[in-house]
Amino acid sequence: MSNTFSYTEKTWEEFWAEFWRIKLLANDDAAIIKCEQVVDVCFHVLQMEPGMTLLDLGCGAGMQANLFAERGIEAHGIDLSPTLVKYAQDQASDRGLKTTFAAGDMRDFTVDEPYDRVTVLGMSFGFGTDEENEQTLHNIWDATKAGGKILLTGQHPYTISAHLGPEWMELEDGFLLHRGDFDPISCRLGGPWQLVCPDGTVVLEGENPEADGIRCYSVPELRKLLTDIGFTNVEFYGTWFLPPSELQWFSMELILSADKPK
Repeated sequence: MSNTFSYTEKTWEEFWAEFWRIKLLANDDAAIIKCEQVVDVCFHVLQMEPGMTLLDLGCGAGMQANLFAERGIEAHGIDLSPTLVKYAQDQASDRGLKTTFAAGDMRDFTVDEPYDRVTVLGMSFGFGTDEENEQTLHNIWDATKAGGKILLTGQHPYTISAHLGPEWMELEDGFLLHRGDFDPISCRLGGPWQLVCPDGTVVLEGENPEADGIRCYSVPELRKLLTDIGFTNVEFYGTWFLPPSELQWFSMELILSADKPK
C-alpha cells in the first residue's frame, strides 16, 4: 500500500451501481445465497403462488426479481439507477426469463395495472424525506391490488451502533471504508463510503441521491404510517430465515408485511 494518497471522485452510478451492486454483490456467493433466503421468506410471508404479479421497488441489480421469475412469478422491477436496470434486464434475457425492468423513483412512480404483491427489499425504504417516504407508501397502496400484500425492509433503529464506524472490509481493489453517522434529531443514518486502492488512490463518492442517509423508523411509526393509509395486519420480522421470527431489539433486519383490504 502506498504511503501517499491521491483523491478521485466517481459518480454515484460508477461507485454504487457498477462497483458495489454489480461487481461486489452480483457475483458474490454469500449475497446470492441471501437473495435466495429473501425470496423464500417473501414466498412464505406473502403467500405467493406461481402466476402472481409482483412489483419489486428498488430492485437494484434484479437479483431477487429474477429469482421470483424463476419460480413462476410475473415480476417487474423499478430502480433509480439506469445502470442497474440495464444489468438486471440483460441478466433476465441471458437466463430466458420474462422479468421486466424500468428506471424510476419509488417516490413518484405510477403503474398501469396494480400488482398482487409489492416488495421493497435491501433496506431501500426510508431514503427520502418523511414527506417523500409517506408518498412512497401512498404510491405502493395505489400499485397494490385490493386483497394484495406488501413487504418492506428498512433500517432497524435499535441496531444503529453496528453501522457506526468507521467500518471497513478488505477487497481485491483495496479497502472499502464507511464512516457511519447517525443524527439523533432526524433519526437518519448516513455517512460516506470510500475505496482506498493499493496504489494510494482514494475513490470518493460523487453526488449521491442517498447522501442524506436513511430514515430509521421505529415500529410504532411504521405501523401508524401504514394503517393511516389503509393497510391492515401489519406484522414485523427480524431475520431472513424460515420460519420467520418476530422482530427483536437485537435483530439485524427490519422486515414488515401488510395487507391491502379487499
